[in-house]
Amino acid sequence: MKKRILTLILVFFTLVPFAVADEGMWLVNLLDKQLYGQMKSKGLKLKANEIYNEEGGALSDAIVAIDGGSCSGSIISPEGLMITNHHCAYGDVHSLSTATKNYLEDGFWAMKRDQEVNIKGKTVTFLRKVIDVTDEVVKVIDSLDKAGPRGLFFMNKVSAVFEKRYEAIPYEKSLESMWRGSKYYLYFYETYKDIRLVGAPPVSVGAFGGETDNWGWPQHKGDFAMYRVYASKDGKPADYSKDNVPLQAKRYLKVSAQGVKKDGFTMILGYPGRTNRYMSSFELTEKFEILNPVVSGVRRAKLDVWKKYMDASPAVRLKYSDKYFGVSNYTDYAKWENICLERYKVVDELTAVEKQLDEWIKSDKSRSEKYGKVLANLKEGYEISAGIVKIREYFRESMVRGAELVGLGQRFNALVNTLEKAKKDSMSISDKEIDVFVKQNAMPAFRSVDVAADRELFKVMLKYFTTEVPEKYYDKGFADLLHSFNGDVVKLADYVYDNSILTDSTRMVNFFNKKRPVKDILNDPITIIVKTTGIRPYNSTEDAIMKKANIDLGKERSNYVRALYEMKRDKKMVIYPDANSTMRLSFGEVGPIEPADGVYYHYQTTTKGLEEKYNPKNYEFNMKPQMKSLLKSADWGKWGQNGKLYVNFLSDNDITGGNSGSAVMNGKGELIGLAFDGNRESMSGDVYFKEGYCKSVCVDIRYVLWVIDKYAGANHLIDEMTITLQ
Repeated sequence: MKKRILTLILVFFTLVPFAVADEGMWLVNLLDKQLYGQMKSKGLKLKANEIYNEEGGALSDAIVAIDGGSCSGSIISPEGLMITNHHCAYGDVHSLSTATKNYLEDGFWAMKRDQEVNIKGKTVTFLRKVIDVTDEVVKVIDSLDKAGPRGLFFMNKVSAVFEKRYEAIPYEKSLESMWRGSKYYLYFYETYKDIRLVGAPPVSVGAFGGETDNWGWPQHKGDFAMYRVYASKDGKPADYSKDNVPLQAKRYLKVSAQGVKKDGFTMILGYPGRTNRYMSSFELTEKFEILNPVVSGVRRAKLDVWKKYMDASPAVRLKYSDKYFGVSNYTDYAKWENICLERYKVVDELTAVEKQLDEWIKSDKSRSEKYGKVLANLKEGYEISAGIVKIREYFRESMVRGAELVGLGQRFNALVNTLEKAKKDSMSISDKEIDVFVKQNAMPAFRSVDVAADRELFKVMLKYFTTEVPEKYYDKGFADLLHSFNGDVVKLADYVYDNSILTDSTRMVNFFNKKRPVKDILNDPITIIVKTTGIRPYNSTEDAIMKKANIDLGKERSNYVRALYEMKRDKKMVIYPDANSTMRLSFGEVGPIEPADGVYYHYQTTTKGLEEKYNPKNYEFNMKPQMKSLLKSADWGKWGQNGKLYVNFLSDNDITGGNSGSAVMNGKGELIGLAFDGNRESMSGDVYFKEGYCKSVCVDIRYVLWVIDKYAGANHLIDEMTITLQ
């Protein structure tokens, strides 16, 4: 089996006195007595080794990382049936959709095994074991230090040692550093590569409420999709083959259809991607005052252009749905994160911690020598770099992440170097390099881009760029072109899109059909735009600023973390690491939220909300006639409770990106829902967990089962599961 490259992930950590509230994304292999006791007191019925056990057979064996940790999922049948969020499957369903078979709009259901569709490149990874290798790593580091300077890739050398040392264990290996090298763990993974789509409801179910409801409450999303993991006949990971068979699961989750209740215990196992709960107030100020406003502003402008064209054409909507979803998710996050950071006065909270840290450092001579300048250097470093950071971020958002055909232009421009290396001074479609560019880059781009929408987007992005980025950062060719149009970005954009071969497929084919000099590429107007998309001038400016001040911000951030770590350990506080895409456990309770004075939201939503929100004139709140009919009939079958069908619920589990699709379990370890979102009041959670406001938004598994049963009629999937009814 091809092994995953051994990686080292440096993890920051958060320390909290006695694990207050339900904050914490805990290492699944380190459930100490205090933490386990808290979980028991809240309703956990399992033993600690039933959650994680390196000998196998625990709940953790049913939890998977999807595509390297972009989402989480869980195995829910003996034959490898895996469930996750609809939004985690969105790109896959979109890639299978065509104008005649639009699975995104109509849903996809494999009624037989041979109808399950392999998703090329899809992976599902199981954690098989974690071992403490701290002492071994320290010895290896000491040995390598004696051999010479560390160098930039020093830890790669350390990782290679452990790849070799444990090569007899037939799993992929990942060396993780926790608490800045205080502990090292070696993770053993098994990755399956034959993953097939089994079922996904239409977007009007899976993403009901769309962007409007995103990060909000109440919600009414059926945010689920199902895949099946396939293996070779001996149960090992294998590339796709018709001879592969469904994976015989080492452990799968049982499903509880008994529902949730207020204060009921909830446990989430998954792969949260990243948190930054060790951020200084100075770094957070940069994020609050510069990065988030730029990101949310420019990306919202991009979304507005896309939406205009999507609303006008189903064909354009199909092209842009997946891209729109991806961009809108973080655009809203950046906006609401700033609202929460201000509301909870998080900068002030971090400043108070830094005051304590400063006093602790000054109270000891050795600490003063080691960390005495950290806070001052951080403060100065972020202040003097603020200007260039803002300029660079506008550049990135407007030019690097802007119009898509400009991105294609970067690959087009690179053809010159490719052809020159091949010692060619002329070119045509018969050249391999040109054929590859046309078939693998240009034509896929034309299929996924609406040129009219991209033209308008380019105009909007150029306006941001020319307004916010000083001319000294422009390439001379771009500056001259801009001046030739008297600074009119609309005319400049029209000139580029009217004349570039990359904005018209017919023009491109005609260009390459004729043998011509390689240098002709450089005459295309889009190459002029490409030449002003390099980031080096911005980085060089920042480097010069920092060199003059004799400050290395990266080094100072590390020193800050180490100092804060030592202070908290000195005060004997409980610790948990920042999320880093390793398996984590969070626990909490089902409960309501009071987001503002006089406002109270129940912890559950029902299908009544679907009917109340339904609006056939609004794409985000429309629904299929079949769904309307089913809701009207109120036939909830065995999935209803007291004449109602519950859709979503709230818990106070601590989650972040990567947790999407995570199994939400009750005290018995049974599946009761899937985590799919956070609430807007929790948007400070990357940096700061606010007790009472940070909620996990979950789809009730009973709604999932109802959709599978009544809407899809895919009872064969329900028959695979082990379900506890009322």
